[in-house]
Amino acid sequence: MATEKIRGIVLNSIKHNDKNNIVSLFTETRGRVSFISPVGSGKSGKIRNARLLPLSVVESDVNFRANDNLQYLGTISPVYIWHDIYFNPMKSAITYFLADFLNKYFKEASQDKVAWRFIVTAIEKFDSMDCSLANFHLWFLIRFLDFAGITPDLSNYKKGDFLDMRAGLPSPVPPVHEDRLMPAEMETVALLQRMNLSNFHKFRFSVSERRRILELLLKYYSIHYPGLGNLKSLEILSELFT
Repeated sequence: MATEKIRGIVLNSIKHNDKNNIVSLFTETRGRVSFISPVGSGKSGKIRNARLLPLSVVESDVNFRANDNLQYLGTISPVYIWHDIYFNPMKSAITYFLADFLNKYFKEASQDKVAWRFIVTAIEKFDSMDCSLANFHLWFLIRFLDFAGITPDLSNYKKGDFLDMRAGLPSPVPPVHEDRLMPAEMETVALLQRMNLSNFHKFRFSVSERRRILELLLKYYSIHYPGLGNLKSLEILSELFT
């Protein structure tokens, strides 16, 4: 077995037994990989667990076994050290929500170095932000539509159009199915496409508007990727912004 150095973003960690957890990483070179990870004990165990929090970025030398679904994750070291996302309550809620979303999205092993770099860069910037955090997850989900390959094509959009959420296209008449946005919500979608990392803090939404936008974004994702609308972390995030 050849040893390979991997870098991965922690998507999820669940208890396997008293001695091991199962840790899922979205790796830069192999996509999603699940590992058996020893829990450890004492100070070393606490350090290891802290390094495997959701959206941590770690590296490790791994001996990949071709026929095993679960690899073994030995010694790990942080690639980046996040200073704030686990300690600021709002950042923490958004971090766990995004990890939950990405864990559902990357259900299978699928290498995407560009998406990997986007996620790392986004979280790096998020960790250093000190204000105007409430729209970050909306911006992330909107930009991630490109990586999912489902960004709505609004090149022919006109005010008053509906959005056919299945086709990802505006329509001057309502689609025959229920997966559609009304013209007023379609205007918001068109506005959101102008959102970027430099200006997202300038978008002013009420609590109910922000909740509705998130609901619609997740519905749109779930139409194209079933399961993405059912996130355990959504309730916690919703409570935070009430």
